[in-house]
Amino acid sequence: MKPSADKTLSLGRPVTAPCLVPVVHTSTPSCIHSPFMVNGECHRVTAMSFASPHGAVLVDDADAVDLQGLGSALGTHCLFPQGASIVFIEVLDGQTLKARLWRRGEGEAAFSHEAACVAAITAMMLQKITAHSATVLMGGQSFCVEWNRGAGGVSLSVPAELLDTTL
Repeated sequence: MKPSADKTLSLGRPVTAPCLVPVVHTSTPSCIHSPFMVNGECHRVTAMSFASPHGAVLVDDADAVDLQGLGSALGTHCLFPQGASIVFIEVLDGQTLKARLWRRGEGEAAFSHEAACVAAITAMMLQKITAHSATVLMGGQSFCVEWNRGAGGVSLSVPAELLDTTL
């Protein structure tokens, strides 16, 4: 059986304005790599939304993260007044990321289209990925995220069989 072709979704522009994410943050115009204290440890979080609040954290080893413990602590942190899904991002090379997701209200989730985009855009903002596109490995799938910082916004190439999965 021939595999189905990838489809491209447009997710628009990433929202980073704190009042729109929402995230409680007043020191800079966006909450990019900002310190969040959890259990006496500082975690650098980038707050972003395409449709729902997300926090993104760069880690050395995505598989080693206590997803339930740390994801829950960050996702319910008082700086996220509505809560947030948390994406843990490991940079594998200059083009490829591995990401894991703690989803707000659910716990560990294999992936979401929005979380894959949050992972890639965060890595690009922090200059861990210097190109305008990145491959995100998440939940056993591979996603290509492109960011046209001009007029086009963010697009995501998704295996066709995953299109019915909720954002």
